[in-house]
Amino acid sequence: MKYKNIPEMFFSQVKKYGDRAVQRYKKDGSWVDISWNQMKESAELIGLGLIDLGLKQKDSVCMLSENRPEWAHVDLGIISAGGVNVPIYATNTPQQVQYIVNDAEAQYLFVSNRLQLDKVLKIRGNVPKLKKVIILDHIDANPAPDFVTTLDGLKKKAGASKDKSVLDRRYQATQPDDLITIIYTSGTTGDPKGAMLTHRNILSNCEDIASYVPIDDTFVVLSFLPLSHVFERTAGYYTMLFYGATIAYAESIDRIVDNMAEIRPYAMVSVPRVYEKMYARIVEGVETGPSTKKKIFYWALDTGKQTIPYKLAGKPLPAVLSIKYAIAKKLVFSKIRAILGGRLLFFVSGGAPLSKELGEFFYAADVTIIEGYGLTETSPVLTVNPYGKMKFGTAGKPIPNCEIKIAPDGEILARGPMIMKGYFKKPEATAEAIEKDGYFHTGDIGFLDNEGYLHITDRKKDLIVTAGGKNIAPQPIENALKMNRYIEQVAMVGDKKPYCVALVVPKFDAVESYAKQNNIIYKDRKELVENPAIMALIQSAIDGVNATLAKYETIKKIKVLANEFTQETGELTPTLKVKRRVIMEKYKDAIEALYV
Repeated sequence: MKYKNIPEMFFSQVKKYGDRAVQRYKKDGSWVDISWNQMKESAELIGLGLIDLGLKQKDSVCMLSENRPEWAHVDLGIISAGGVNVPIYATNTPQQVQYIVNDAEAQYLFVSNRLQLDKVLKIRGNVPKLKKVIILDHIDANPAPDFVTTLDGLKKKAGASKDKSVLDRRYQATQPDDLITIIYTSGTTGDPKGAMLTHRNILSNCEDIASYVPIDDTFVVLSFLPLSHVFERTAGYYTMLFYGATIAYAESIDRIVDNMAEIRPYAMVSVPRVYEKMYARIVEGVETGPSTKKKIFYWALDTGKQTIPYKLAGKPLPAVLSIKYAIAKKLVFSKIRAILGGRLLFFVSGGAPLSKELGEFFYAADVTIIEGYGLTETSPVLTVNPYGKMKFGTAGKPIPNCEIKIAPDGEILARGPMIMKGYFKKPEATAEAIEKDGYFHTGDIGFLDNEGYLHITDRKKDLIVTAGGKNIAPQPIENALKMNRYIEQVAMVGDKKPYCVALVVPKFDAVESYAKQNNIIYKDRKELVENPAIMALIQSAIDGVNATLAKYETIKKIKVLANEFTQETGELTPTLKVKRRVIMEKYKDAIEALYV
């Protein structure tokens, strides 16, 4: 590898880029730059401050914070001091925080603000090993306990010594196979497990990703997925540092499109849910617009789809198609690209399968989505669709140094330098996940086609086996349904049942618009979704997809819900994937009623 550890990589890049911007964030309505030198100084003071508190090499330090520039500063401070960063999602409950802090045996915990500090105060008596809490924000009127200090206070005390050689010795002593982080899984099927990732794991991913995806130091990327998740941390943070890019932090998920117009990024790492929402916004704008606008849009989209085989094969467009495509770009696609900032080279999608139709829609509209695949335990990237040679509906090809094989039962197995060291303090779970020959059990079902592209059918644990013994993969069916302009979310059910049913969340903006156009009166969303005309509207979408399925795969009954699945209500993970077991439990009465 080019570098021994992540701090060595970062400090090497600082020498190269110095006063250039490495981070951007919004403050008081304006974007503010942080240079490589400023980031280095901040990280060094944090690392020295931790050493001053008593942090030893390989000690765990927890971090409970939303995305912000200081997240990266603290991370670099921890790992430069030889520590192990254990991130905690900002959405976690006090009890979840307690479990992770205790299991990781952390003596130090960074929190972002008063809200997160209050979570820690609630569990203070139950985390006996925790010595110090460092808050990133300033603490004002309400005084903090003695065991709490501010980030500024930590840095100020460290700055007084001015001896940075101790930090240099720490990170230079860090070996490639030393831990850089322990990342806890969501724990939907029991207590969370801590995946132990090393510097080698992460650095191998940083190097190998670029074999398929063009990244360089001219890039500006927009970051919004939680840095507590390995996908954003590796692909949107460490990899960008590795190639000298500038990272801009989105204000929130609701402000992504506005921030893209302001930042004009070259790339963004995201999950299918966000692209589904973008698609819905585009289609709804077209469908509710003038008929002429609608005709032009769908003509342009059809033209764009005709170009796909030529573009992916690297062949020139036929003369007539070339002219039509130029007109389509000018009239329609240029406007979509302008909304996204005008400089976008590609989106990256991961965390869940991206539907083939969605990938093709955006590519036809001159917006490239590169889909990849991986897990927390694999640092995370295993496969990537090569830029310009995407195969929509697949997760791409194994990155260099990654071996993929398919087990007899269809499970995807992976081996390479990106595979975790194991689960923290769980040798039995580690032995179950990683075979003696190094192959990791992903828990996903799939196959490699004759061109070496990986097709993922579903999560092994999510496969539906009906009472009749038929195996059904729900995700492709759910993804097909979500392409309908009136459907937002779907959870398909049918395991050990005589037939499949589905819980459906409508796209409320579109459905409410439909109700208004058709003079449907309702007092609230519950009454809206129970209206026979709305039920028929949703059922027609189900019927359209059912027509493409084998009889045993079809959805026989549906329940239309009046509320979205959200992270706050526990049905979605921090990367917006559906938590099936939570949904099954929460809506078990509604599901059982569909089998009466």
